[in-house]
Amino acid sequence: MSDPLGIALWRVSRVPGVTGALIVEADTGLPVLAELREGVEGGSLAALAAALFQRTSQASNAAGFGSLSTFHLEAEQGHVVAAGAGELIVVAIVADDAQLGLVRLETQRAAELLRAQREPMS
Repeated sequence: MSDPLGIALWRVSRVPGVTGALIVEADTGLPVLAELREGVEGGSLAALAAALFQRTSQASNAAGFGSLSTFHLEAEQGHVVAAGAGELIVVAIVADDAQLGLVRLETQRAAELLRAQREPMS
């Protein structure tokens, strides 16, 4: 597999406990690529993740913390982990019993891969 988007998605979706993985356009909240288990609504999750990531990023900058790299939402029935990759956001939908450290690590690695692919060559 040589497609950076596919590789990034695979990195996240293969982690045990991940019930869905998406690559989302940061500005529009539209999914670019998704691998979701049955019953997971990708469009709504993409929009939610993008909106929360963008707003939290603005708040982080305003508070003097700098750029947001990773966002984690914990809810009653699971988690959303998102990592910024420039104009894209890598999103993982995660079951309650998953190893969140591993999910965060692979989500960040996927975002780094996408950022590296988008940087101009010297």
